Amino acid sequence: MKFLIHRPRSGSIMKLVRSPAIAIITLFLVTTILYVISTTSFNDTSKGLDLSPEKLKDRALNVFNKEKSQVSMDVDIPFMPKMGNETLRIELGHASWKLFHTILARYPDEPTETERGHLSTYIKSFAQVYPCGDCARHFVKLLKKYPPQLNSRKNAAIWGCFIHNQVNEVLHHPIYDCTSILEDYDCGCGADEESEDYTLHGKTMKDVQAEKDESEAKEHLDSIQVESKEEHIGG
Repeated sequence: MKFLIHRPRSGSIMKLVRSPAIAIITLFLVTTILYVISTTSFNDTSKGLDLSPEKLKDRALNVFNKEKSQVSMDVDIPFMPKMGNETLRIELGHASWKLFHTILARYPDEPTETERGHLSTYIKSFAQVYPCGDCARHFVKLLKKYPPQLNSRKNAAIWGCFIHNQVNEVLHHPIYDCTSILEDYDCGCGADEESEDYTLHGKTMKDVQAEKDESEAKEHLDSIQVESKEEHIGG
């Protein structure tokens, strides 16, 4: 090992670097040093800690579930507390389902994008502020699994009935016949769409809808630019 102590003569450095023996010895020394450092660090951090595969898996799952629950609490989970009064819970459920189905049964046959947006927002908000917290949290899960179908009155009403039956199955209640959902919840007032309404300045809802459709059609036509032949002359 004397050649490692004495200063090499001119040109000998490159020879030493190219020497296979020197390269192997250097690699061995570096590997040994890194092993000692890593072993010492690992032993220090693992004192008193069970590092068995089962424990490591449990720790990883606990961290994942904690992070997941924190995100869900902020974004998805309704904030109302659980309702322990069973009588009040049942009364609230009956009243809420009646309101829910009546809204869907009176929804427009051909809703606009704006009307779809209003109903979609209402359903999501309804789930978030429903006074029975545990009921609301179950309802939110159903909305995620079966998103609202709001492209027509019939589809919306049948979707609402389907969601209700999902709750009925959990509660072991009778399953509702969805084929009659529109007739059962339109309150027998389908002709009201053709009746004058003082809140609409004496117009009917059908008149208002027709005016809205006509206005939207005109706006669409106005947005279409038609070029004349004269515009291309000399161009």
